[in-house]
Amino acid sequence: MPSKDNRNYRKPPVEHQFQKGTSGNPRGRPKKEAQPGFGALGGGIADRLAAMALNEAMRPVTVREGEKTSEMPAMQALLRTMFRAAAQGDIKVGRQLLDVMARGESQRTATAVEMLQSAARYKEEYGRIFEEREREGLDPPDIYPHPDDVIIDETTGEVTIDGPITKDQAGARKAVREQALKSLGRYFEVEAALKEEPTNPELRRELKALEPYYHFFRSEAARNARREALRLSRRALKKPESEDDTSDQ
Repeated sequence: MPSKDNRNYRKPPVEHQFQKGTSGNPRGRPKKEAQPGFGALGGGIADRLAAMALNEAMRPVTVREGEKTSEMPAMQALLRTMFRAAAQGDIKVGRQLLDVMARGESQRTATAVEMLQSAARYKEEYGRIFEEREREGLDPPDIYPHPDDVIIDETTGEVTIDGPITKDQAGARKAVREQALKSLGRYFEVEAALKEEPTNPELRRELKALEPYYHFFRSEAARNARREALRLSRRALKKPESEDDTSDQ
């Protein structure tokens, strides 16, 4: 039996030995594959559990209620079960639901108040700019939405916008307005003709195609009337400079 030295045991030939200063594994240690969802919220166990819970909350599940089955997010199904238990006298679940609803209502109210305050500031700040341009006889600035299109319901605090909110929307609205003006005469012609021939299919189809332009024209006219009324009311509330000068003397 040959000795270990003769078989180069523990001492391979020079060409097969590791070179000094060179790694035996040039590619380095292989990276561990990241587990899905693990680093979504920070990587800890609690964060991973929270990420899983959020995913599961929106997963659709099939719910059977009597003879009817429907599909809904798991969170909604859980809420329905809790409401059913509360209605059957589970006081603890009822309190939990009341707490959830109270927090939700509080958040909704806070959001509504913030939106109301932002709308009021917007109308005041940009309304002044539009008025100055109007007094100087200049074209209105390219600011959207127009301050008068931001409508605040003083009773409910609800904020709505009746008009374009971007320059692109304003351009599209102008194009539709021009087409509506061109179509208005034909709309009344077809409407009158239909009174004479109410069963005429061609006239009915044409009137149906023209109706969107007619309704747009009416809504645009109402919007312009509202803005004009606001402009006149602002003028009426402001004292002429001559009156102010007289009162100071």
